[in-house]
Amino acid sequence: MDPRSYFPRGLRQPENGYRFSLDSLLLSCFTHAPSKSRGVDLGTGCGVVALGILLRHQSREVCMTGVELSLDSVQTAGANAEQLRLNDVFTVDRADVAGYTNEAGMIDFVVANPPYRNPDAGRPSRGEHRTTARFEAEARFSDFCACAARLLKNKGRFSFVHLPERLVGLLADLRAAGLEPKRMRMVHSRVDGPAKMVLVEARKGGNAGLTVEPPLVLYYGQGKATCMTPEALAFCPYLECNAGKGDDNGK
Repeated sequence: MDPRSYFPRGLRQPENGYRFSLDSLLLSCFTHAPSKSRGVDLGTGCGVVALGILLRHQSREVCMTGVELSLDSVQTAGANAEQLRLNDVFTVDRADVAGYTNEAGMIDFVVANPPYRNPDAGRPSRGEHRTTARFEAEARFSDFCACAARLLKNKGRFSFVHLPERLVGLLADLRAAGLEPKRMRMVHSRVDGPAKMVLVEARKGGNAGLTVEPPLVLYYGQGKATCMTPEALAFCPYLECNAGKGDDNGK
């Protein structure tokens, strides 16, 4: 079977690194990639976000670069691109997001699924790379914003997924970097529950004006009868692999 037809199943993941979850898949479907555009995925990990975007935009002549500090993840992302026959449009640079400057001012869109938590909040993950993926040990969200601002053309877009509880600080960091929040969508596990994730798109040099899209609810039913909502599957067909599973709160 063509590996593209059952993405993200079959993706390789670093044995001792961060294992991607549905937040990465949601981001890949929230992100808009214009035709003949160039994108960068900051902290690409195994490449799941970038590869998901490229598969959605195969007819648009989109190409992307992943930026990743872990050598194991760099090699894994490259292997996944080759398996999906996307290695001609996806390459990975081993670099630290905080200091990355390649093709500054030449990129159309940037994406990131950055670490969600402050280093002094929560229980550390087992393994250095998992800790780096979950906690802001190597780079804070403000570093991701600054990097996106360096890379983007004027009016270029920066899309990311994060925790709603940190939203006030996230928006402040965006504006401090010259990135204007333009589009936002809250993601809820259940229709009567609080938001668990937030998807945001900002624009470099954009005018003020934020559109808050309808909330996205992931699950309905109870216990073993829990399923993905039709709305979630329509928004992100990649979630089909979790269509019969219960709550997944990301990192």
